[in-house]
Amino acid sequence: MITELFDRRLLVVAGKGGVGKTTIACALALEAARVGKRTVVAEVDGSGRAAALLGAEPLAIGESRELRPNLHVLAVDGKASLQEYLGMIIPIKRLLDAVFTSRIYNYFVAAAPGLKELMTIGKIWYEAERVDDTSGERRWDLVILDAPATGHSVQYLRMPQAAHDAFGAGLVARESQRVVDLLTDPQRTAINLVTTAEEMPVNETIEMHRQLCDELHLPPGFLFLNRLHRVEFERADVERVEAGLASIRQREDRALLQEVLRRAREELGWSEINASYRRRLQNEIAMPLVEIPHLFAEEFGVDQVRQIAGCMAREPMSLGARKGGA
Repeated sequence: MITELFDRRLLVVAGKGGVGKTTIACALALEAARVGKRTVVAEVDGSGRAAALLGAEPLAIGESRELRPNLHVLAVDGKASLQEYLGMIIPIKRLLDAVFTSRIYNYFVAAAPGLKELMTIGKIWYEAERVDDTSGERRWDLVILDAPATGHSVQYLRMPQAAHDAFGAGLVARESQRVVDLLTDPQRTAINLVTTAEEMPVNETIEMHRQLCDELHLPPGFLFLNRLHRVEFERADVERVEAGLASIRQREDRALLQEVLRRAREELGWSEINASYRRRLQNEIAMPLVEIPHLFAEEFGVDQVRQIAGCMAREPMSLGARKGGA
């Protein structure tokens, strides 16, 4: 069941741009909030897409907003996260203002390789471990990171280990190790991949799985196969209907049936393509597979996200196998 994921503290949702990664992250958040988990969706690309899909206006960087009971959205940015971190260790506002307006500081933030990525993931770690000052309890039961598109996701998630290896000892190394410990702990974190069953997304997903799970040893969660076409008829059924087309005398009826046949052939083609790439994913990626059907809607918004959340709650998982498996 999808609720198995909600026992973790951090869910990373990653995938190629355009496959519905943010939609899946938001659907997971809705379902987690529904079952009583205090959940925050963290988006890092500044697009405001997650907030929009959940029915809210885009957030300012660093802002968090409660959208409904148990559900918040947070806009994360590396530079803002660095300023927040410095504010914790330098409590003198006048000194902080001098630092933030310094030309050297701003040049360093812009030029330092990997700094923004490191601070962004550090912020995610902070939110996952954050304790409420009043109650003494964790602020969130679950943080869902809507990660950037494929290549950037790997760069973000690789950075804590790279920083630890580069600095060896000292403050940066210690802080980086704490982030690495969270990211690599299967009791607290799960890396979830989103794809569609098409050639380029599947190729990138297989490569991303290799880098994140095999090389970086990050714990795998679920593989979400989004926008899946699956028909309940066969090509022979289409051919039988097509054979009877000549017997239709009314022009309007014939035109309607031709359009139905055209759409049936199109759906059949997509279904066959999707089935082929679905098999490849199951052969090459050892992750539980959750299928999300293609939803037809003129505009995609919170109602469709709720539908997908409902699919997740009902969808039985199928298991993938390592390459060479059955």
